[in-house]
Amino acid sequence: MRTPLQIGTHGWNYPAWQGAFYDPDLPPEWRLSWYANHLRAVLVPPDAAHRMDAARVQGWIEDTDPAFRFIAQIDATHLNQTGEDAPSSAVSPLVTAFAGQLDALVFCASAGTPLDWAALEALCSGNPMVPICVSGIASDTQPAEFGHCWYPEETTSLRDAPYTIAFCADGTLPTLQRIIQTMQQTLTGSGALILTDPQRAYDHAREARMIADLLGA
Repeated sequence: MRTPLQIGTHGWNYPAWQGAFYDPDLPPEWRLSWYANHLRAVLVPPDAAHRMDAARVQGWIEDTDPAFRFIAQIDATHLNQTGEDAPSSAVSPLVTAFAGQLDALVFCASAGTPLDWAALEALCSGNPMVPICVSGIASDTQPAEFGHCWYPEETTSLRDAPYTIAFCADGTLPTLQRIIQTMQQTLTGSGALILTDPQRAYDHAREARMIADLLGA
């Protein structure tokens, strides 16, 4: 596996973290700067608290240093749009706004929103430096040029991919060590470990970073 393994949480804008992770008096608009001083990567989910547009992304870049990494999860409905809302028109400005700090894009398939592989391949061609990962389908059925989303609490099976994102809510030390070692032993590309517990993810991410550093990941 190419190092370092990026480790972060599923979003950062959680009021419940105020007083536990964030300083009790920290203004909400300073949360990302605080986060970036303690953790070095984050996945931006497609929810109201982390709404993405080019202007907001530029603000996030100003709030972080150039080594901080973002992974952006994009609503798969963009793949079915046309005109000004077409994938290249909607996503490419975001990629540009991240100014080299974007580690990967994630698109999630669902029963109601199947993935448009032609649109994804066009995005790959237009943004060759940014890996595109897919979630919601079996990894062995997706084209080899796409990255993979792995849920180790659901399956221990992991295949190699250009970029792999592991999602985990369990922050116990044995689980974190097992996940990191499995990624080390299996992957030849880059990857990220995203902790998803909405109450304790920041603690889990710090512990995972410590384990990864000890393992050289």
